[in-house]
Amino acid sequence: MFEIKYRDAMGRVGKFKNLETPILLPVVNPKRQLLDVSEIKKLGFNAIITNSYLIYKDRELKEKALKKGIHSLLNFDGIVMTDSGSYQLYEYGSIDVSPEEIIKFQEEIGSDIGVILDIPTPPDYSREITLKNIIETEKRGKKARKMVKKMLLVGTVQGSTYTDLRELSSKKMGGIDFDIYAIGGVVPIMENYDFYRLVKIIYSGKRFLPPHKPVHLFGCGHPLVFSLAVALGCDIFDSAAYALYAKQNRYITPTGTFKLEEMYEFPCHCEVCSSHTPKELLKCEDGEKLLAWHNLYVSIQEIKRIKQAIFEGSLWELLQMRCRAHPELLKALNCMLEYDFTKFDPITKKTAFFYSGEESILRPEVKRHWKRLENLSPGKILVLLPEVEKPYSETIGYFSNSKYHICVVSPVFGVIPTEVEDIYPLTQHEAPNLDLSPVRKLIETYAKKFDKVYSSPELNFEGEVWDKKIRGDENYKIKAMADYLFGKGAGDAIFYDTKVERSKTGKIRRILSRGELIATLRPNDGFLILTIEGARRLKSLPYPRNRVVVKGEVKEFIERGKNVFAKFVVECDPEIVPYQEVIVVDEKDNLLATGTSLLNALEMRAFTRGIAVKIRHSVL
Repeated sequence: MFEIKYRDAMGRVGKFKNLETPILLPVVNPKRQLLDVSEIKKLGFNAIITNSYLIYKDRELKEKALKKGIHSLLNFDGIVMTDSGSYQLYEYGSIDVSPEEIIKFQEEIGSDIGVILDIPTPPDYSREITLKNIIETEKRGKKARKMVKKMLLVGTVQGSTYTDLRELSSKKMGGIDFDIYAIGGVVPIMENYDFYRLVKIIYSGKRFLPPHKPVHLFGCGHPLVFSLAVALGCDIFDSAAYALYAKQNRYITPTGTFKLEEMYEFPCHCEVCSSHTPKELLKCEDGEKLLAWHNLYVSIQEIKRIKQAIFEGSLWELLQMRCRAHPELLKALNCMLEYDFTKFDPITKKTAFFYSGEESILRPEVKRHWKRLENLSPGKILVLLPEVEKPYSETIGYFSNSKYHICVVSPVFGVIPTEVEDIYPLTQHEAPNLDLSPVRKLIETYAKKFDKVYSSPELNFEGEVWDKKIRGDENYKIKAMADYLFGKGAGDAIFYDTKVERSKTGKIRRILSRGELIATLRPNDGFLILTIEGARRLKSLPYPRNRVVVKGEVKEFIERGKNVFAKFVVECDPEIVPYQEVIVVDEKDNLLATGTSLLNALEMRAFTRGIAVKIRHSVL
C-alpha cells in the first residue's frame, strides 16, 4: 500500500494509494468553512480532513452525511479523512459518543480514512494517568481494527512527554495492523515552541512502528516545523492553522508567523500578496478569507519545497536553514542529530554535502565515514596534511600506499584518507575555512592507532614534520575503496591480478582481472560498480554480507535482470542501507544479480510493495 519513491534523512517521498507523501491535509470545518473547498482543491490539495464527531453531534449534518456520504456533504471528490473527536475529548474532558459508535459512523458516511477514538495524553498528565490511557487506547485500537472492513484506519501513539511511555505505546500500537499510524498529544508542545521535546516524542513514538506504513503527526500545521518532522520520518500533516491564524490576522511564512498590523511588506509573491499590501489586506472586506488562502498556499509550497529537497538529496541543508529561524528549533536540531540516522540516510546523493553550520559534523554522512574508516587496513605510518584544493591527491601529487597512510585533515570529516577520497561525500562536499577544534580529539584518537605520525606544522598535531614525497599504489587504493564500501576484506576478495584503466584525465574508470571486467568506478560519487564476476568474488565473504536473499519462485526473473520487489525478500545483510551496491542471491546462496538497494535492511523485511533492489547486472 505504501512505497518509497525518493528519500533523504528519514524523510521519504512515498506513494500511498493515489496520494504522494509528504502530504498536508487542510482541516475543513463541517459547520463553518472559511475557505471554500473548491478553492482548497485549486491550490493543489487532493485530500482533506474533517471532524466526524462534529458531524455526528449535528442532526442536520449527520442526516446528510449518512444519506449522501461525506464527500457529497463537503462537496469534495478527493480523499476525505475524518478525525474521531479526540481533540474535543482533550478540550472538554468528555464527549457524547462511544469509541465503537464513532468508528461505525465514520465508515457509514464513507470516510476514506478514519481514526480511532484514542485518549489524549497532554504534557501535564502524570505517568500513572498516561499509562492508563495508553492501555485503554490500545484496547480501543484492537476493537476498531476488528470492526473496520473497507475504510483505512489510523492508530494513534500517545505517551505525553515520557519517552519510555511513547516507546511502550509505539510497541502496542505497532502490533496492531493499522493502515496509518499517528503521533498524538503534541499540539501543546508545538504551541509552546518546545521543539526539543517534540523531537524526542516523534523519535520515541516512531521507534517501534512498522517502517512500511505512513506516519501522521497530528496537529502539525505550521510550515516552520514541516522539514524537521519530515526528516524525522513523518509523512502526513494536517492544518487548521491556516484558518485559525487568519481569524487573528496572523500571517504564516516558512520561518515564522507575523501579525498583519505589524507588517510593512509581504515577503511572498502569491496572488494575495502580490495584489495587496498589509494595510490593504487589513481593510479588505474579505481579508480574513484572503489571508487564509495565503496561509494555505505558503504551507503547500513548503511541502513541495521539502519534496524537491528529498528528491535532490538536500533535505539536511533545508532543515539546517529552517532551524535557524528560531533558537528552539536549532536546539531541537542538535537534539535530533544525537540519534543515529545512518541506517536510513542514503549512502550517496545527487547533490554535494554543504556545511551549513557547526551541527553539520553530526550529520549521518560524517558518522558513517568514521565508522567505515574501521574497515580500512592502512599502513603503519600516518601522515596528516592540511586541506588543499580537491581532488586532494592531485594537488598533493601522491596518495597512500601500503606503508604510508596519507590523510587530509578536514574540519568536517576529521581525516580523509587519500585512497578513498573519491567516494561520496569526501570530495563532494563544500565547507568554509573552519577551526579544527570540534574534530581535533577524534583525529588525535585516530592517530594513536599508528606506529608513527608525521604532520604538517601548521596543523599543530604531535608528530615529525612531513617533507617527503611518495609513490601511490593504485592496487592498494582500489582494495581500500572496496573495503570502505563493502566492508573489511572486500578488497582482497574482489581485486587480485588486477589491471586499472584510466580515463583521458587520469581518473580510474575500469578495473580488470585476467582480461575480464571486474568493476567500474562511477565518476559522480566514486562508487565501485561490480560486474557479475566482481559480485561473484564479493560473495566469497561470509554469508549474509552484502547480500539480499530472494524467494526461489522469483529466481528466474532476477537472473534475467528483473528488479527485486520487497515482498520477495527473504533475508538480507542487516547493515544494508539505501542506495548501497548489493548482490542478490537465492535461498541456496547462488548468485543471481547485482544492483542498488532502494531500502535498508529493516525496510526490506517489512515492505510488501515497491522495489527493494534495482538490478544492474544479472547472470543471464
